[in-house]
Amino acid sequence: MDLILQLLIDALLLGSFYAFMSLGFSLTWGVLGILNLAYGSFILLGSYLAYTLYLELGIDPILSAPLSFVVGFLIGWLLQRLLINRLMEYEPFMVLILTFGVDILLSHLLNLFFRADVRSIDVPYAEGSIFVGNLIISEVKLLVFFIALLLTLLLYLFLRFSWTGRAVRAVALDREGARLVGIDPSRIFLVTSGIGFGIALSSGNLYGLLQGFTPFDGGLLTIKAFLVSILGGLGRVESALVGGMLLGIVEIFVSFYAGESWRFFASLLIMIILLVVRPRGLMGGKYYGEI
Repeated sequence: MDLILQLLIDALLLGSFYAFMSLGFSLTWGVLGILNLAYGSFILLGSYLAYTLYLELGIDPILSAPLSFVVGFLIGWLLQRLLINRLMEYEPFMVLILTFGVDILLSHLLNLFFRADVRSIDVPYAEGSIFVGNLIISEVKLLVFFIALLLTLLLYLFLRFSWTGRAVRAVALDREGARLVGIDPSRIFLVTSGIGFGIALSSGNLYGLLQGFTPFDGGLLTIKAFLVSILGGLGRVESALVGGMLLGIVEIFVSFYAGESWRFFASLLIMIILLVVRPRGLMGGKYYGEI
């Protein structure tokens, strides 16, 4: 019983990060209708930014997360303004090619500056653990758990109660209808893209605390964000929580009982089954703006 409980705790701690990590991917997909293939590389950009700030200035990755968000917001805003908006009027495949090219460019730039060595952010509390009976809870994973849940809640409140958040949901539901009531979709696209990239970079701070990273880990992170979005559904912010927790449970339990090499296969298999049984995901609405 203690073993099952220990695995479940580890799965929930990991799943909370997956949930927050995937929010930016899900947001841009649901509102803009694009799949950002460079998403994982921008998570890594956040990890390397946090790593550099900690190494050179001693700034804790948790404290530098707001800066990562601001940097990500500016990058997303500029990419949307200068490139993506120009291609959205064409076939979606054009934006897909663009993000794929950005992914390759960014991963090689990271490799140029940091090399392919595995890096990690070794904060003093990284090795600490809390003992509850026979259970062992990593302090850094517990910290990431609460931060991820807090930031997910803040995004939910923003989309639910702020004027800009309601405008984002309106554009996701009906762009023409939103335009008729005075909302400029192109401006909402800028804000949405900025938030999406901001979440990517700030989640990179948390990712750097959890494990080592290299410039070429972005593809796997993008796939995991895609998996969470599919499993939970695009309709609600809390869908990401469900998808993230489910992915965490699958990975932890499959890794323990079947081996590390089976965790990715099991996640893909569950995604395929879910797409056949419930294409919208476990909690997904018909449209992204539904709450």
